[in-house]
Amino acid sequence: MLHAGHEKVPVLIIDNYVADLDAIVGRARALAPYPQATGPYPGERRLITPDDSLLADYVGPMLDSLAPLISDAFDADILGATSASLSRVTTRPENLTRYQSLPHFDDTSGKMIAILHYLTPTLGTALYRHRATGLERITQDRLDYYLASIAHLGARDSYMCGSNDEYEMTASIAGHYGRIAVYPSNALHSGMIPPDHFTDLGCQERLTANIFIRLA
Repeated sequence: MLHAGHEKVPVLIIDNYVADLDAIVGRARALAPYPQATGPYPGERRLITPDDSLLADYVGPMLDSLAPLISDAFDADILGATSASLSRVTTRPENLTRYQSLPHFDDTSGKMIAILHYLTPTLGTALYRHRATGLERITQDRLDYYLASIAHLGARDSYMCGSNDEYEMTASIAGHYGRIAVYPSNALHSGMIPPDHFTDLGCQERLTANIFIRLA
């Protein structure tokens, strides 16, 4: 268990938890091509639906077995999953939107938890502190203050991959193959996408499963 930054943002890290992961990854790849994400995700995203066998064979059993660990780590009961998807980072740095080029948060309620499962080895994910405000988690009562404080920032032509003048990296989670990272959805975070992720011919594969669960 990791506690990042001044706010002690909890991050549960679990390795080698899913049996027969190679087969799961093969089935995930077989669902390609994934559609371009319609939301802020910088790449392709395919929802795992009730019609997909991966829901019953992979997502459901994983959540059932992780539930006691998550409840203990975050001191709350799990109400259930709100979404599950397979994601690939494919948006080139020069095409990033403002939101995609900054550390982001996925929810402000304080009742949502993100589960990130690395299905390919990758540099990982980082958590951040906004230097000007000192904020590391964006709750509903902090939202307007935070948004006003970053209103002057435009889109950058690179992914966040470490600290800069605006944000300080408080922790990094190495993206080892099969690793599961669980963290609050209101934490400022960003995938660590290095420049060499992209080439003239395309990009390396960064395949993850992304699951959001609601806490009581």
